[in-house]
Amino acid sequence: MSTNTNNTEVLLEENEKQEMSPVENKSTFEKKALLVLSAVFVAVLVGAWGYAMRVRQGVASNSGTTHADPSALIEVERLRNLASSQLDNGRAYFLLGSQSIYEKQKKEKESLLDSLAAFEKEHNLPGVPEIVKRIKDIETKGQEFFDQAVEHREKKTESKIVGQFYQARTNPLRSQLNDAFDDIIHLHQIEIDKAQAEIKEAASQAETQIPFGMTWLTGSLAAIFLGMAYLVIRLSRKQAFQLAQQKRLYEQAKKAVQDRDETLFAISHDLQDSLNMIASTADRMATTPQGLNIVESGELVKSTVTTIEGLIKDIRDQKNMEMDGLTLRMDQLSIDNVLDNARMLMQPMAKQHDVRLQIDSVNPPVLAFYDNERVLRVLSNLIGNAVKFSPKGEKVVVKVRSDQKFVNISVIDNGPGIPSSQLPTIFENFWQAKKTADKGAGIGLAIVKTIVEAHGGTVQIQSQSGRGTTVTFSLPRRRPVGASMKKTNVMIKGNHAPEWQ
Repeated sequence: MSTNTNNTEVLLEENEKQEMSPVENKSTFEKKALLVLSAVFVAVLVGAWGYAMRVRQGVASNSGTTHADPSALIEVERLRNLASSQLDNGRAYFLLGSQSIYEKQKKEKESLLDSLAAFEKEHNLPGVPEIVKRIKDIETKGQEFFDQAVEHREKKTESKIVGQFYQARTNPLRSQLNDAFDDIIHLHQIEIDKAQAEIKEAASQAETQIPFGMTWLTGSLAAIFLGMAYLVIRLSRKQAFQLAQQKRLYEQAKKAVQDRDETLFAISHDLQDSLNMIASTADRMATTPQGLNIVESGELVKSTVTTIEGLIKDIRDQKNMEMDGLTLRMDQLSIDNVLDNARMLMQPMAKQHDVRLQIDSVNPPVLAFYDNERVLRVLSNLIGNAVKFSPKGEKVVVKVRSDQKFVNISVIDNGPGIPSSQLPTIFENFWQAKKTADKGAGIGLAIVKTIVEAHGGTVQIQSQSGRGTTVTFSLPRRRPVGASMKKTNVMIKGNHAPEWQ
């Protein structure tokens, strides 16, 4: 059977290599094509971004070509009014002689000069400095006329005459100031008109470039996405084919393993029949009057047969647990009952290994819900391991303690112990420490955990190298929910334990 299984596995591996390699070879084209299209996609996006930035910069540069600000026109009118008000207040001063009008005229003149300097600095168009210089020259002449009028006033000239003198001299200056301000407005208007024309031209260019760019970008992206979609569809089909092949190979391998397990299961039945015959022979030997040695040999043979029987049942129970679940036939029994059976079963083996077996009785008696046959196998496995691994002359002790919910049974030995690094995997199937691998296959601890957890209990192990091992498992003291008091069958599926009241 092993040879057939190995051949099947080799055949499956060869078929997998032959069938998967074409898929892998074909998929390399799609992968490379996807990489190329991804690179093209990135390049298109970068190019589109650069194109958009160029259009934006072009519009921004065209929009910013003018230094003329429409607000400058408002400022020019303010300056014009300030200059005109200055002249009017100068004439009013000579007519009325009011000192407040004189101070106001003086402040307006200073404000005009300061505003002209600020305007020239903020709105420095070509030609503006020359015009500002003209205005300042006109203001200088106006100041000269003002000083002359002040001299006439100091000579007791009539106020009306002084006022007419100042007005006659400043009227031409007023016209010159207006002309200068008009020239500034004209310069700004030219710049504004030029800027508006350039903005209009830039907008017209943008209206042409943006639709063209969007058409080019949309077409490129559509082509790239269509190519990617085609490749994704090809890859999806290849992947579906690959998954189908994997599923088929998995089903073939699963069937081969199932065939092997069924064969082993059938072999266990055949061994069971043979062991029954050996047990019958041992019974006949024990009843013949041939002396104590024959009786002890018969007991040993019977104990050995029981151990082998338990091993076979362990394998079958473990496989049943993995496949369909484990059926427990649970009764409310005294713990002393299973302890006494374990003592009778394991004493011959302990005697053969020159190991003392001490099973402490429980006082007062304690009841628990458990499957007697399977818990006996748990104890047999644990005691058997402890006996096999204990040095000659040592003692294996079984102790019992209980609380309100569980009965805890501990098997203690003084054997070589187990390294802490190996404890996490100790309950796996066919586990054995390297130093003691020749003393058994190791299925016992796995089935111990399976049976105890199926009862709703737990298994704990404490061990150190060279200091012995203590294995403790628990059994429930209360019956499972919904179970009757006699001959209860509890079906355990997978790794789930029953609920307890």
